[in-house]
Amino acid sequence: MTGMFGKKREFAEAYNELYPVVFSTVCRKVGIIEDAEDICQELFIKLYNKMEEIENKRKWLYGALKLEVMAYFRKKKPGALDIEDIFNDAGLAFVNGFRETRIIINDAIKDMDNFKDETDRVLFDLVGVKSFTYEEASAQLGLSKWQVRYRYGLIVERLCDYFRKKGINSLEDLL
Repeated sequence: MTGMFGKKREFAEAYNELYPVVFSTVCRKVGIIEDAEDICQELFIKLYNKMEEIENKRKWLYGALKLEVMAYFRKKKPGALDIEDIFNDAGLAFVNGFRETRIIINDAIKDMDNFKDETDRVLFDLVGVKSFTYEEASAQLGLSKWQVRYRYGLIVERLCDYFRKKGINSLEDLL
C-alpha cells in the first residue's frame, strides 16, 4: 500500500466486496435496517482506522461484527435474550457467505450419518479432536493400526461429502 491513496483504494475494494455481506448479516441478526446501517458504519470506520494492522479483512470484520452486535443487544435490550443464541443458531450459520465454522463442524459431528457406529464417533474424537496417533487410538479401541487408519479415512470422506453438500469444497470456504 502506498500512502493515503493506496489506503483509500484498498478500503474501497474491501468495502465494495464486503459491505453487502456484512450488512445482510447484521441486518438479519438485529432485525432493524436503520440499526444495521449504524452498526455497519461503525464497523467500516473501525476497519479504515485499522487497515494497516489487519491482514484478513473478512475475518476481522466478522469478529468485529459479532462484538458490535453483542454490544447492540446489551445496550438496546439488556437481559432480553441470551446473546450467545444469536451466534449459536445453526440457521444463521450460512448467512450470506459468513459461516460460523464452529456451528457447521459441530452439526457435521452430530449428524450420525457421518459415522458408521459409536466406535467411529470415538475414533474421530480420539484422532481428529484429541490428536491421538493411529497406534494410540488402536490401543484404546482394540483395533489394529491399519483398521484405525482405514476407518478414520472413511470418516473423513463422509465428513467431506457432508461439507460438499453444504457448499463447502475447501477449508477456505469455512473461513
